[in-house]
Amino acid sequence: MKKIIVLFLFISLVSCDISSLFYPSLNMDDFPFKIDPFDKKSELMESSKNDPLCGTYKYYSGESENGVVDIFKYNKVYYLHYKRDDNAQYVGIGIKDENNFTVTYYYPNGTDFGIVFYKIDENNLLRGFWSSFNTPGELVKEGTTQKL
Repeated sequence: MKKIIVLFLFISLVSCDISSLFYPSLNMDDFPFKIDPFDKKSELMESSKNDPLCGTYKYYSGESENGVVDIFKYNKVYYLHYKRDDNAQYVGIGIKDENNFTVTYYYPNGTDFGIVFYKIDENNLLRGFWSSFNTPGELVKEGTTQKL
């Protein structure tokens, strides 16, 4: 009987939509501008412009992904809004410790989650690797190339 209950719970968990496990604001149409603090992105970009890590950068990821990323700070935490050249958007939340910067990112509707580890160079550009649930066991090069 215990095996049947465990099997039923496992099937229920596996068959559910992963995005339903997260706060509803992460699944809305106006992504990401109704998510706190992205709803205040313009003001936070302005207030954090003196932080050398904050601003708008060109970025690359892997062999073919390019785009821009806006980085701003809210209190002690960094937030990232990635906009790929193909118009896909996703968000991240990051923590900086000396020259290390670690980011967890999220695609709309829970289609992917991942983590990035960056080293910050002397020009405040980022160099690192990411992995995600869609790339199990792989590390993909990523970084910023220019502050805009």
